[in-house]
Amino acid sequence: MRIDRSDEADEPGQAAAPDRPSDRATDGDLDTDRGRTGDATTGGDVSGDGPGRHQLPAPEQSVPVERTLAHRATIDAAYRRHAIDQGCARVEKLEREVVTPAMLRVEAEDPDRALIGLEHRLKGKDRLTEKVTQAMEKRGRTAEQAFSTVKDAIRYTFEYPEDKYAHGVPADVERIKAEGFELVEFRNSWGNEEYKGINSRWRLAENSQLFEVQFHTHASFEAKQETHAAYERLRTLPKDHEDVHELRGFQREVTAKIPVPPGASEIPDYP
Repeated sequence: MRIDRSDEADEPGQAAAPDRPSDRATDGDLDTDRGRTGDATTGGDVSGDGPGRHQLPAPEQSVPVERTLAHRATIDAAYRRHAIDQGCARVEKLEREVVTPAMLRVEAEDPDRALIGLEHRLKGKDRLTEKVTQAMEKRGRTAEQAFSTVKDAIRYTFEYPEDKYAHGVPADVERIKAEGFELVEFRNSWGNEEYKGINSRWRLAENSQLFEVQFHTHASFEAKQETHAAYERLRTLPKDHEDVHELRGFQREVTAKIPVPPGASEIPDYP
């Protein structure tokens, strides 16, 4: 899997979850005389050790395990839905009130390039929910932890003329830092056979939410769009699937046509 492609931000602080009902349940009042082999009406010996004595009352019986587990799963699912809905709302607010205004300020500082694809700056809620749910269920993370590790819940793309790329990208990195965001990862893929461009990850200092910024030329961005369906298909296939070779070959074919901007390959990775 390519580390430099969006999949695909992990979130701001988690809102308080709704009260969770107790997992303990009973199946009605138990008969405290159950299991008795004799009583006063039948002449059973209350105090003796003979065959007719009272046996100790049976311990309280819990609900069958299957019902308890089903009840717990229902409660957990409701809690998870609530936490994810709250998390998605927080991400949208951060994008709207913090990150996008900052990125527009960065864009305004250089007329030679532009932010493109702003209509896609938020990952779709269905896909975001899928990733957060997977992190909660399979990795044991809280909703807050899961959202904070989605690298591209919020994402942006700068597009540069080829002759401005090598200078423009480092300049924009410094501008984004000046807005108060922390650079977490910076991957130069201009030497990659199946994807060309630079992808970076940034963190909001106040709540650890990640967001992504990609740096492209017009040709590399168009190639990314052209190969997106193949990339998504590869993301779901096992490595030994019969279609993998063909899909990767298609990506290499498209990527080979992209001109490499002068100096782009020398822009260093981070960390």
